[in-house]
Amino acid sequence: MKQSANKTHPQSAFTLLEVLIVLFILGMIAAMAGPAMGILDDAQRARITRERMAAVRRAILGPDDRFDTHGRPLIGGYAGDMQAWPDLWEARAEIKPDFTGSGWDTPSSLTAGLGQGPDYTVDPGHVFFRPSGHFTKSRWHWNIPYRRLYDDTTTDSDHIGGLATENEGQPRGLWTRFPEELNVDLTDHAAPGLDLGENWKGPYIAPPLRDNPSDSDHWAENDGMYDNLAPAWQTSGAHAGYETWEEGDYAPAGELGELFDDKEAFRLLQTEGRLTDGWGRALRFFITDDADHAGSTVFWILSEGPDGDGRYPTKGSCSGHVWTVDAADTMATAYDPDADKNQDNIVLKLFSRDWEAIFEEETRRREALTDAILEHIRRALAGESPGGLNSGYTGAFCAWPALFRWEDNGTPDDETDDHWDNADDADIAYTKGQPRGLWTATPNTDDTDDDLAASRWGIGWRHACLTRPGGVGEEESVRDAWGREILFFHDAANGLLLVLSRGADGGFDFGTTNAARTEPEDFVEVVDVTGYDPTTVVNADNRYAVIAENDWQPGFFRLSGFTVLNAYLGDVAYGTTKACFFRSDGTPVADIDLLAPTALTDEDGDLVADDWSRGDGTAADPAFNYDDTTPQTALSGARYLVFWNDADGSDTIDSGEDFTALIYTVTASAGSGQYEPVQVDTADFQPLP
Repeated sequence: MKQSANKTHPQSAFTLLEVLIVLFILGMIAAMAGPAMGILDDAQRARITRERMAAVRRAILGPDDRFDTHGRPLIGGYAGDMQAWPDLWEARAEIKPDFTGSGWDTPSSLTAGLGQGPDYTVDPGHVFFRPSGHFTKSRWHWNIPYRRLYDDTTTDSDHIGGLATENEGQPRGLWTRFPEELNVDLTDHAAPGLDLGENWKGPYIAPPLRDNPSDSDHWAENDGMYDNLAPAWQTSGAHAGYETWEEGDYAPAGELGELFDDKEAFRLLQTEGRLTDGWGRALRFFITDDADHAGSTVFWILSEGPDGDGRYPTKGSCSGHVWTVDAADTMATAYDPDADKNQDNIVLKLFSRDWEAIFEEETRRREALTDAILEHIRRALAGESPGGLNSGYTGAFCAWPALFRWEDNGTPDDETDDHWDNADDADIAYTKGQPRGLWTATPNTDDTDDDLAASRWGIGWRHACLTRPGGVGEEESVRDAWGREILFFHDAANGLLLVLSRGADGGFDFGTTNAARTEPEDFVEVVDVTGYDPTTVVNADNRYAVIAENDWQPGFFRLSGFTVLNAYLGDVAYGTTKACFFRSDGTPVADIDLLAPTALTDEDGDLVADDWSRGDGTAADPAFNYDDTTPQTALSGARYLVFWNDADGSDTIDSGEDFTALIYTVTASAGSGQYEPVQVDTADFQPLP
C-alpha cells in the first residue's frame, strides 16, 4: 500500500511580544527618520523655538551662569557692551500708491517722513506702517535700507509698527554693526547709515539664514499677487484712497491682527534676515515699559506657536478711516496671554531692571575713575595751582602744551610716514588734539623742530608730567575709564582749556563734530569754551574739566630786598656781580629781571665798600616785584633767583662763572609770595658746570 506524500504541519504565528518588538523598532525608525525628513511635531518645534529664544537671550545678555566677585551676575552680550537693548529694525517702509513726492528712485532728494535716518520718523500720509519687499524670480527680497522703529509719544502715529505695538522689527544689531544697511547717501545721512560704534563687539549671534519655506507660496509668488493680498488699496468707490483695514471692515469690528492681514501672514514666513521659531516663522520682538517697575523696560521675544496667530495691542482702533488713539493699548499693559489666539504663544521676557542697577553702579565707578583721570590731567597741567606749587607743564614751560593730532601725511596706503603734528599744512595750530608734551619731549614724531628744550633755570623740559599712555601710533592717546580718547580744546581768546570725556554714551556737543556727535572735526576752528553747555541731552553724561590761564598766571612774587657780600663791580678777574630772576620764558628783561650794581657799599660793617644791596626791606621799594598790576608778570612755578659773577660781561650765566641760586615758589594766589630780604656771599659761590 503506497503511503500518501501529504503531511500535516503546524501553522507558525507572531507572538504578542514579537509584535510589540516590531512596533517598537518601527517607532524608533520613525522617530529618527521624521526629523531627518523635516517632519517635526509641535512639541519638537516648541523645543526648537525655546532653544532659539535662549540663544537670542544669550546674545543680548550673555551666559546666565557667570558672576563677579560680589556674587552679582555678569552682563555680557549686546547689553553688556552697549548698556541698552538692541533696537528693532524693519525693512524700508512701504510707500502708499498715491504718494507723489520724491521716493527711493531719487534718494538724493528723498521726501521727509519716509521713515529713514537719521530720525526715522514716518508721515502716515506717505507710507504704511509695515516693511516692504519685492519679488525677483519668485523669491522675496526685503527693500533696503532698514528703518529703526521708535515709540511716537508726541503724535501717537506709531500704531502698527511702534516698539510696544504690533510690529515686525528684528534686533539686527545682534549680528551687524551697521543695522540700517543704507546703500546710498541721504541728506545729512551717509551710507552705510547708523554705526553702532566702538562699543559694539559683535556679532553676538550668527546672522539668520534664509529658510526659504514653501508655506508662503499659496499667499503670493509675484509682486502682483502680493499687492492683491489684504489689506488691499482701494482705487475706486466710496473708500478710494484707503486700505481695507482703514475702512473698519475687520471682523470682529475694530480688532486688528494678523488673522485678518494676509500681507503680514505672508511676510512672517519670509525669513531672510529674520530670527525664526521652530515653525519657520519670524519671531516677534517688542520693547515696552515695565508695568511693575517704573523707569525700566522689558524686551519681549515671542513665537505665535502652532497656530501661527496672535492678538496684540495696536494703540487704538480705526473706524470709518478715523484712527482713535489709545496710548495705554500696548504690550506692556494690554497683551492678554489667555486670548484664544495667544494661548499657544511662547513668550520670553527680559527685564532691564535685572541689569540696570549693575550698570548704574559700573557707570558710577567709571565716572569716578574718569574724574580722577581728569584731576590727574589738571595736576599734570597746573600742579597745585592756583594756591600751591605749579609743578605741572605750565609751571615748567609757562605756556599751554601744543595740541597734536595723528596725520597720515596724504598717503593712506603707506603707514610708515604717519605721524603726530600740531598744525595743518597751512601751519595753523590745532585747537583740538592731544597734549603730547605732557609725556614726551619729542611730541612731533616726524619733525624735531617741535622738540621741547631741556630745562634751564627752571624753564623747559625736566620730566614727563603724565605717564605715557598705552598704545602705539594713533592709539597713543589719553583715555577715560570707558577706553575712549579724552578730548582737549584750546580756547586762546579766553585763555581756557576744556578737557572732555564723552561719558557713558560716547557723545558730545561742542564745536564741529560728525553727524553722530561722537568725534570732533575741523581741528583748526576757533573754539569758545564758555559756550560748552553740560546740561544738553548729549552732554549730560560728559565728564569734563575747564582749566583757565588765571589758574596758573599771573604769579605773585615780592622779594623786599637782597644783599650780596663781597660783590664785584668791574673786577678784572670776576667782572661784575649780577642778579637774574627767571620768571617766564627764560629771557630776562633789562632793568627788571637782570640787576647789576652801580656802586658798592659797606653792608656788613667791615669798613670796606665791597657789598651790593637792592631794596630797602619794605613794600615800597622791593628788589623784585611781580603781581597782576605790574607791567611784567612772573608765572607760577618753581622760579630761580641767580646771583653770579659775570666775568665776560655777557649778561648770561656761562659755564665756569661763579654763581649761587635760590629757588622760590611762585603761586597764582593773590597776596602770596611775600619774601623777606636775603643775603648771599660771593665767597660761597661755586663755578657753573
